[in-house]
Amino acid sequence: MSDQADRLRQLVSASRAPNTLTTTEARPTTRLPASTSATRPARSLLFTSGKGGVGTSNLVLNLAIALGELGHRVLVVDADIGLANLDLLCGLSPRNDLGDVLAGRCSLAEAVMEGPGGIRILPGAHAIRTGPEALDGGPALLVDELGELEADADFLLVDAGSGLGPGALRLATAAEMAVVVTTPEPTSLADAHAATARFRRLTAPPRLRVVVNQARTSAEAAEVLDRFVVTSRQFLGVVVSPIGQSIRADPSVGQAVRNRVPFVLAHPNSIASRGVRRLARALSREDTRAQPRGRRPGFFTGLATRWALGMVTTG
Repeated sequence: MSDQADRLRQLVSASRAPNTLTTTEARPTTRLPASTSATRPARSLLFTSGKGGVGTSNLVLNLAIALGELGHRVLVVDADIGLANLDLLCGLSPRNDLGDVLAGRCSLAEAVMEGPGGIRILPGAHAIRTGPEALDGGPALLVDELGELEADADFLLVDAGSGLGPGALRLATAAEMAVVVTTPEPTSLADAHAATARFRRLTAPPRLRVVVNQARTSAEAAEVLDRFVVTSRQFLGVVVSPIGQSIRADPSVGQAVRNRVPFVLAHPNSIASRGVRRLARALSREDTRAQPRGRRPGFFTGLATRWALGMVTTG
């Protein structure tokens, strides 16, 4: 117990220390009032899905840029261990990534990169470069720096990969909100329900939200959202609420992926770009409302506390 107490005291000291992260990243010219960012921890949104191929990573990246356009400071963390691809989607060639941090080859701050649109990105760990042994004890290496990164952000978007794996559940223990991304396809919806059911197992689950991606029409998206919300409540006993409107299917998204450029920048007036910006405005409006923020500490601080106390469980 003494070792755990020492680690927790180190964590608290780190979270109270002034931000020492030095960076030359470009910032949006528009600034929010100090009351919306300086006095509260970053809003932490964990994005997950029931299966791959629904566009979660692409949604996270483009939503981050759209939030940056509104004047928010945004940090994106690619936490899809082994299957990370956010750097590929925006044409980055990281020198260091999360795998290097977990293996002790660099600090967390050294792995953060300037991304498109003034956002910051922590590239994820690629299985080809990071061995499983680095992942086992890696979290303890992050404690001293996690709070500092979060202190310099208004929004923290975490791409957690599939919600059917243990990684998303562990990350969700510290998130303010978990967003399940689904498409209207029956298999995607079934897997999204399965991921939602797993969040119910957490002792203190985050708020659960849902976003429909690649909808053919607005009417289809509305029907899918209504059905998902109702069935989650009736059959799983879980309250899930939508965020804004859906993201429509758009051929320009595939073109942007092939060109390794975020579609909100490559095709700013496309259907998908307009949908993502509506989603960003909905989240931004939620951030400016008088909401209680005392339920959770900052994402990184909360997660590190659980590591220090051995409380990261999925029971």
